[in-house]
Amino acid sequence: MLDNAKGYLTVGKCKRVTHGGKISGMNNISLAKEEIRKQILSQRKQLRLPAEANLALQENLLKVVKDLGASRVATYISYPSEPSTALFIEALLAQGITVLAPETLPDALLRWHDVRDKSEQALSSADVLFLPALAVDEMGNRLGRGKGYFDRALALLPDLVCYAVVFESEVIVSCPVEDHDSRVDGVVTQVQIRKIN
Repeated sequence: MLDNAKGYLTVGKCKRVTHGGKISGMNNISLAKEEIRKQILSQRKQLRLPAEANLALQENLLKVVKDLGASRVATYISYPSEPSTALFIEALLAQGITVLAPETLPDALLRWHDVRDKSEQALSSADVLFLPALAVDEMGNRLGRGKGYFDRALALLPDLVCYAVVFESEVIVSCPVEDHDSRVDGVVTQVQIRKIN
């Protein structure tokens, strides 16, 4: 459903999907996740989007920030194969918005820094978090790369507003989900913004 006031596509209220299986080690859900990861990573190697797609992604990300009235934004620094956050970060800094970016630590945790002065910051101080994903489903279940960095961070901050950033083709009907996986509040692609209830 399109929320005309915000211009978002809203996906209906859905309950979290969980399972009773084993979390650690390889189980059927873990194997399903690995298969989807392989497919998407392979597709990303072939993906060549026009420059306009990066501009459209930046516009959609900035629209979320504006609609939330965010003055402190946490976001990932994109790898070449990921939806690019470079223009987005530049635009935020030009508007005087504080940008926090993660540093990975050996214990599979993230440390957050202000990108301007490299000072350490608490993720809890952010108004919104944009995080990478390989796929997101219509219920807000996110498939990451499997290291659990963002899931661990979100487990400590269940009220932090977070949006996954993926290519439009990576919004799928259903992601395999384990109990420790965190849901997102919305999805941003180069095509549209989906707000998940």
